[in-house]
Amino acid sequence: MSESDGLLDGLTAEQRDAVTTAASPLCIIAGAGSGKTRVLTRRIAWHAMEGGIDPRRVLALTFTRRAAAELRNRTRRLGIREEVAAGTFHSAALAILRRFWDHTGRRHPTLLDRRLSFLAAQHPKLDRSAVADLDAEIGWARARLINPEDYCDAAAAARRRPSRGAEFVARAYAEYGDTKRLRRLIDFDDVLALCHATMQRETAFADAQRWRHRHLFVDEFQDVNPLQFAVLRSLFGPDSTLVVVGDPDQAIYGWNGAEPEFLDDIDRHLPGTAVVHLRTNFRSTPEILAAAGRILDKEPQPAARFRGDPPTLTAAEADREPAAVALAVRARHKPGAPWRHQAVLARTNAQLPAFRVALEAAGIPTRSRGEGALLRRPEIMDLVDRWPKTGILAAVLADERSADGHRELDEERMAMVDAFLAMARDHLALEPDATVDDFVSALRFDDRVGTATDAVELATFHSAKGLEWPIVHLVGLEDGLVPISFARTRAARDEERRLLYVATTRAERELHVTWCPQRTVGGSLQRRPPSPWLDAFAGPDAEPVASPPVGVLREHVGEETPDIDLTDLIAPVVASLEEWRTAAARAAKVAPGAVLSDDTLRRIAELRPGSLTELADVPGVGGAKARRFGPRLLEISAPLE
Repeated sequence: MSESDGLLDGLTAEQRDAVTTAASPLCIIAGAGSGKTRVLTRRIAWHAMEGGIDPRRVLALTFTRRAAAELRNRTRRLGIREEVAAGTFHSAALAILRRFWDHTGRRHPTLLDRRLSFLAAQHPKLDRSAVADLDAEIGWARARLINPEDYCDAAAAARRRPSRGAEFVARAYAEYGDTKRLRRLIDFDDVLALCHATMQRETAFADAQRWRHRHLFVDEFQDVNPLQFAVLRSLFGPDSTLVVVGDPDQAIYGWNGAEPEFLDDIDRHLPGTAVVHLRTNFRSTPEILAAAGRILDKEPQPAARFRGDPPTLTAAEADREPAAVALAVRARHKPGAPWRHQAVLARTNAQLPAFRVALEAAGIPTRSRGEGALLRRPEIMDLVDRWPKTGILAAVLADERSADGHRELDEERMAMVDAFLAMARDHLALEPDATVDDFVSALRFDDRVGTATDAVELATFHSAKGLEWPIVHLVGLEDGLVPISFARTRAARDEERRLLYVATTRAERELHVTWCPQRTVGGSLQRRPPSPWLDAFAGPDAEPVASPPVGVLREHVGEETPDIDLTDLIAPVVASLEEWRTAAARAAKVAPGAVLSDDTLRRIAELRPGSLTELADVPGVGGAKARRFGPRLLEISAPLE
């Protein structure tokens, strides 16, 4: 068997087709949890080993640095020695522009990395909310290639309602552009527009860039906006190959300028595109996928996991939802399981503080998605302050490797420094001649790295995109929140429906849903109609589960949850595991306890891990034993219902 054939091991037939087909352009429709990153990285590695592509000429475009880093790391582990260039649309476009400026001897314009602050300074009489609204409107217009003169008509057609009126936005938008030109400033939307214009105007330079990046891969293609698509088209030449991966059911950024129509009608935008589908979901149980299918009124995805428990639906008493969720989180915290295996997801950021208070009152650690951003951490700020802004990044990193200045940091802070240095090394693959300032400026645009603590995640539906947890709690499923009250058009409500689908499919094993029939709003108790999609979680015949009485909540929040004796329930599974262990120990000529301890067998029976990753997290197992014994252990423990 050849080395490239080994890359196909463990793939389903549909995944194998997506990896090996020579079609270009190619569109891979990848449903939630269908292994799209695995397919994308193996496709790069397989075609590189087969000689179909040169990995030095690959450019993978993503929407976050985290996704780009994951793609690079996986291709390295698959045996690709050459560094694959991967980055966000903005970082890739900025690298191309800097190449052009250096080639032509032009002075680099100053990069404005915070448009919001600039607009606030231009409009000192506006409050923060109005400035944020103005920033959002300008961003929406830029993403859709709408200039200030056309903004009013375009906003009316899209039924957008800026707080200060469309005419004010149009004037402020024009003034913003004029001021930037006078001061030789560019923002991140300018980076994309200038990159596209340069590729259109400078034909020789454009041909060189197409040769340099002649194998294009685009992740999350349903989130591409018209400006990003224009940049992509400018990079796609007659000798290029192109693979795009996306899922129309996960298109949730239309409010921000994304245009899922590029994916829905791809043959019109990229004629001759071949389409393959990844349908099987490897993340969630059949019960969770059935609920997700009911949300979209579609057939659910086929599930690769064993059956689990159906979602629970709790109608919480007025204003007691956070306490009810805290009690549910503690009840699901099994012995040996980390807190990070659970997440609380809400439609808006404004809902999350109440849940943080309730969880922390119950002694449950929490963290928020986006909290503790890397560049705002003291140890990183100190590190960057020591680096010369105009210094060559590669040289600075070489000096950092020989330095001995981080020993005084604790383990968590050292982990953050290591993560930052790894991101800097990854940036060099995209822009080998980058300066420190080039790297830091690019990082500010997409700084989404948070603290690495064992805690329950608090996140919005949007920020949970691309993530997954064994246990997910969806909160606030009331009309006005899900869908959000300002989703007035059919397109906006359809996007809200898809957003709930995305949140639902973050759950691997368990899904718990809550809502409040009454809430205190403005000092008075008001009735809250349920979300129109609430019944998807109850199923056709189930009734919503009543919440525990307030007295029970008050009694347990902040106290230890009484232990539950599972001995009788798990006894058959433990017996089967012990029988397997005896045979494995006999074959290895070791004592049974050297294979797995009695306590570890009981933990496996209690936790019912559904994947090798979950099995490796069980205390006493670890990665090596999970890889060696995993398939059989998962098979034995799965029948426990």
